[in-house]
Amino acid sequence: MTLSGGTRRTFSPGVYCPLITPFNEVTGDVDLEAFKTQIVRLAKAGIGLVLHGTNGEAGHLSNEERIIMVEAAREALDDNDLNDVPLLVGTGLGSARETIALTKLVAKAGADAVIVIPPGYFAFAIGKDSNAIKDFFFQIFEASPVPVMIYNFPAAAAGIDLNSDLLIELSEHPNNFGVKLTCAGIGKGHRVAQYTASESYIARHPFKQQYLVLPGFSDYLFSAMAAKQNGCITGTGNVFPKLIVALFKAATEFFKNPTAEGYAKVTELQSIVTEADWIIVKVGISGTKYALNQYIQPKLGGVTRTPLPPVTEESKRMVDECLAEAFSIEKSL
Repeated sequence: MTLSGGTRRTFSPGVYCPLITPFNEVTGDVDLEAFKTQIVRLAKAGIGLVLHGTNGEAGHLSNEERIIMVEAAREALDDNDLNDVPLLVGTGLGSARETIALTKLVAKAGADAVIVIPPGYFAFAIGKDSNAIKDFFFQIFEASPVPVMIYNFPAAAAGIDLNSDLLIELSEHPNNFGVKLTCAGIGKGHRVAQYTASESYIARHPFKQQYLVLPGFSDYLFSAMAAKQNGCITGTGNVFPKLIVALFKAATEFFKNPTAEGYAKVTELQSIVTEADWIIVKVGISGTKYALNQYIQPKLGGVTRTPLPPVTEESKRMVDECLAEAFSIEKSL
């Protein structure tokens, strides 16, 4: 996707948020106004935007809804002078053919890049077949009109877990610009990041944007950055975008100018984020939506779609009792 004058929106090291999809509690439809409000809120906080990931209940959306949401997101950004903010959109479906078709549709609707998870339905047949996995991704890389990020999330792909050797091989394709690692594999991420940041890799890909290795959690962001990774993609950013951005900036500054004061600041922020991230993981998507509805703006998070259950009283209690410090810091930033 290009801006006026032919400038392409690209993705840089930083922190990104996989947005929740707010569904209206009466009709069950996507609440586009709440969605656009969240888009603008997060973009103004400085956190990157990822649509139709796990947190966005991508599997509960029709292709038509996906297209409408991408168009709405782009419209909301442009209407608020945020037209340089790129959109990363999930398009992984059950086959390469369907994934490619959806990828082309969202690119036309305003996506600047896509993120694709391996298809899990036939994991029993392809899970340990690296050639089948490579063929799936290479087909998508070749056909996609926009750059592609790999999404490695074994729990959402019936256990398919791409190792660093396979990710490194896939990274050589010019249309693969990064990987999200929701597998907590800090060593895996280190190996891929070290490889793709090497002088020889960069020399082989002179026209390629910087390869991004992004953990799928913020609870070890500082450690991941020490292991050469480039930020994170975190669902916790739905609730605490400014806090996550502050942590990333503090870590970036520390690695540029390591001081005792800087270390104390970044570790203090990381400790708060680590606790908040664990609560958000435990309360899940419905709890995240509750936190948005209760503490940010009524109806901003909406409700979930079946089979995801509604928020439990225990999840409400955890949000109410365990996130007070994080909410206080978020509001102060």
